[in-house]
Amino acid sequence: MRQRGWPRVRIVPAALLAAATAMMVSPGSATAVPVGKVDAGVPFSSVVYGTGCRYDLTVDVNSVGTVTFWERPQGAPARVLGSAEADGAIATISWVPRRVATTQLYATQNGVTGPVAVLRVHQGYGSGWACFAL
Repeated sequence: MRQRGWPRVRIVPAALLAAATAMMVSPGSATAVPVGKVDAGVPFSSVVYGTGCRYDLTVDVNSVGTVTFWERPQGAPARVLGSAEADGAIATISWVPRRVATTQLYATQNGVTGPVAVLRVHQGYGSGWACFAL
């Protein structure tokens, strides 16, 4: 028997309410992260990278948005290499190593750091794309 004057109240399960709330947050904003190591491609020498040589750094991501690339040479503080907008599921910038060292490359997106790639940088001979390392 329905009472008059009282509106009908519908009980919403907590799981349904949580799912509806999550859908109101912009898609991908909370979970956008680099999902792979930064890839510097295969250097000409196939073993090491060279100072003064140019490489395309790419990283797979799971969302659109700005990706920041970082380098941390052994014995030096980390520095920003640059930022790029993810195009599809990949972000890319150019990188020119500055010093001979074992270096770490990684990317961040939305405050989350992706896996670290460790590379060896030796003296480069030549410059830009026409360059090799020994």
